[in-house]
Amino acid sequence: MAPDPREPTQGATMSTFQKPYIAPFDNDVTPSSWSLSPHESDRRQSDTPLHRSASQRRNALKEQRIQALLDHCRDEALKQLIGPFGLTPAMFDDIDGGNVTTQHNAHQDIYAKASEKYDRNDYDYQGAKRDKKRNAVQAGEMNADTFTDAYTGEQAPTKRTTSNGKQAMNAELDHTIPLKQVHKEGGWMRTPEGRQTLASEDKNLNYTTLENNRRKSDAPAEEALSAQQGYDETRTGPLVEEARTAIDTHLPDTGERVAYHAKELGKTGTREFGKAGMRRALGLLLHELVSGVFSEVASVVNDRTHPDSLLERLTAAIKRVARRVQGKFKDALGEFFKGGLQGFISNLLTFLINNLITTSAKVVTIIREGIHQLWDALKMMLWPPEGMSHEARLRAIAKSVAGLFTLGAGMLWEESLNAFLLGIPPLAPIAGFISPVLTGLLTGLATALLMYAIDSIIDWMLDKGTACLNSQIDALEGYQSLMRQTAERIDVQLRLSASYRASLGLNDSISHDWQEAGEALADANRTAEATRATHDDTRTSLDNATRTQQDVNAALTRLLGRSHKET
Repeated sequence: MAPDPREPTQGATMSTFQKPYIAPFDNDVTPSSWSLSPHESDRRQSDTPLHRSASQRRNALKEQRIQALLDHCRDEALKQLIGPFGLTPAMFDDIDGGNVTTQHNAHQDIYAKASEKYDRNDYDYQGAKRDKKRNAVQAGEMNADTFTDAYTGEQAPTKRTTSNGKQAMNAELDHTIPLKQVHKEGGWMRTPEGRQTLASEDKNLNYTTLENNRRKSDAPAEEALSAQQGYDETRTGPLVEEARTAIDTHLPDTGERVAYHAKELGKTGTREFGKAGMRRALGLLLHELVSGVFSEVASVVNDRTHPDSLLERLTAAIKRVARRVQGKFKDALGEFFKGGLQGFISNLLTFLINNLITTSAKVVTIIREGIHQLWDALKMMLWPPEGMSHEARLRAIAKSVAGLFTLGAGMLWEESLNAFLLGIPPLAPIAGFISPVLTGLLTGLATALLMYAIDSIIDWMLDKGTACLNSQIDALEGYQSLMRQTAERIDVQLRLSASYRASLGLNDSISHDWQEAGEALADANRTAEATRATHDDTRTSLDNATRTQQDVNAALTRLLGRSHKET
């Protein structure tokens, strides 16, 4: 039998002392979760609630977007038909350049009011014409035969013979600065009396021949009387400058122009406030009315098992629709003021734009209809509702801007579609009715599809971010599992360390006992040696005593034998 390694070998001394044996750690206590197969790890991760619900959320969101698209198509088509392509043409008569004439538009001969348009009859100067002729005759510049052309300084016939042989005036009184140019430069702001004053300015009236007057026409004096046209500018230049200075004194100054525009903006802005507010309020009520009618009709048609008669059901449906519309009166009042404010701002914005460029009638409509979309986008960008997420803000801003673009495109489509329908003889009489309806439907559909596309794009962008977030969560979960397993390993290691420390203590105690036993054994060995020496001495003494006894016995035997012999 093999000796126990925990016991000292026979005859061992302290120099060969062995420490007690410690059994190895039992592997059965190792946690089973320390090692997982790749398949098991993937299965556990894919079975987490986060992964199981991700696809479900995406599917639910997709269904929600599709349903929102269908609802949006109906609502947007209805809004477009009622609003921009329905009430707007009926309530607004938009014109090129907007409701207030700007100086820029006046130079383009575009005016907002009929009274501002150029009318030659407003510039009557018959009295000034008679005075000018009388002064020319008195100054010797004109007689029955000849007159002095103010632009050339030459003598020309006063009369001419027409093609039918009749005599007519060859001397014509010309406005050096043309009246049409004077009108465009500010005469359109003047009253008829002020325009007559402009036309009668003496320094702007000069005699010239019929031929020169026709050639000059309404062209600016600086061009028509230039050297390129064969005139001596040393003669015509002072005339033009003198006429310009005189005319400028009769044109509105900056203060008068500001006052005129402020007055017109106030009048047109107030009118636009009322019309735009009414349009928004009526649009809201009509939308609620039509939506309610559609909903109730669908309910009545689909529910054929209802016990009430059709007339009773229709009566009840009409009452429900009336209550729905009545419930929107407060909202309609709010829409009135909101729409009115936006109408006023759009009127002002149109005026400011037309100071730089001339807008067409459709652009004026786009500005009015799109101002609330622009306002919603700016309000959402600058003053978002409290607690609104960045995702919701991004969606709202993108949809407002997209709605503005689709509205503008729809207005332009209407022009093209109307022109196309007018080219089809059978449809030409009703083109004005068909084109707004078709364009409204197409614009509503395009708006709904664009909103759906925006939602899909943002969802896709956020889904990529969610996938990345899910990956990060998976990684964190893996790290968490690893840390948990590491903690378990550390805990086991700590238990092993504690057991090892206890074993070391026991080993030290056993070593101390073995040392004491060794010392006792050494003492026993020394005592045994001393006892053995004493034993040897005793044995020697006994041997000596035995020999002495033997010697004594021998002596006694000899003595006894001698004694017997003697006797």
